[in-house]
Amino acid sequence: MFDPRPYLKELARGKNGARDLTRTEARTLFSAVFGGEVSDIALGALLVALRVKGETLDELAGMMDALQPHLRPMELPARRATPVLIPSYNGARKIANLVPLLALMLAREDVPVLVHGVHQEATRVGTFEILEMLGHGCVGSIDEAEERMDSRKLAAVPVGVLSPDLAMLIAVRLQTGVRNSGHTLAKLLLPNGVAPGAACRLISVTHPDFLKLLRDYFIASPANVFLMRGVEGEAVVRLHAPQPIEELKVDAAPVTHLIGDGDADYPLPAREAAATAQWTRDVLDGKVRVPTALAREVALIVEHCRTAANAGRPGLKLVSSKGPVDQKA
Repeated sequence: MFDPRPYLKELARGKNGARDLTRTEARTLFSAVFGGEVSDIALGALLVALRVKGETLDELAGMMDALQPHLRPMELPARRATPVLIPSYNGARKIANLVPLLALMLAREDVPVLVHGVHQEATRVGTFEILEMLGHGCVGSIDEAEERMDSRKLAAVPVGVLSPDLAMLIAVRLQTGVRNSGHTLAKLLLPNGVAPGAACRLISVTHPDFLKLLRDYFIASPANVFLMRGVEGEAVVRLHAPQPIEELKVDAAPVTHLIGDGDADYPLPAREAAATAQWTRDVLDGKVRVPTALAREVALIVEHCRTAANAGRPGLKLVSSKGPVDQKA
């Protein structure tokens, strides 16, 4: 077994007394974690210590280095648009979960979507539960995920399919009661073999320090990413008071998009899965208006993904809530 005590002596000194790890140290430590070489007691102590201290840029990079060999390879389709990865690990606690609508609106625009996550809290309404009611149940293998994305443009993939070892780390929450570094790593993951420019990741941030950390991470490791202050930890723009969305590209400087005014009085469905699923159907069928801020978020993502996949090709049409809009490829 790996001896984590030298690392714990540095990390578990409280927020003000803890010493940060180097990238190499973080890689060594989390290689042992993902390899199952750290005892349960030490692992719990390690994850709580990191939660109190907070990860640094070097620590996050080292953790991702360690995770990479533990991610399964997967081929993502990219024809008219590069695929989108939407991590969904929170669900809805107070208001309706809008991730299924976001995913299905993107898929309707021929943008392949991989929604990955886990549902661990009975008090929250998870994305997978709603998607299953809409005919998009979870896949059980990488092969099935690839087939779903190719044929239906949407795959709901439990994190355990992408990485059983990362799923193990995230599951520690069931014993500790709090989120851990595994949840941050899950937001950043790409299947093994997928280049940073070959997909677009939607990532929700919960506070300014986390936004700065991830912005710095992707500046150091360029990729196609949207960073946003989402809803209850999910990467969906706030409808009533939308905040800016940061777009980062693998080959360009970051751009901040102002979403504009939201719908102050937009009526959302009840939080329950069945009510949210029915409302999602009604929006997709045109019976209910698409929320303005969400339509703008979808438009930004579609343009980004089509541009990345179709550079130099003729312009394409984006179907929005206001009708077709010319988009430059």
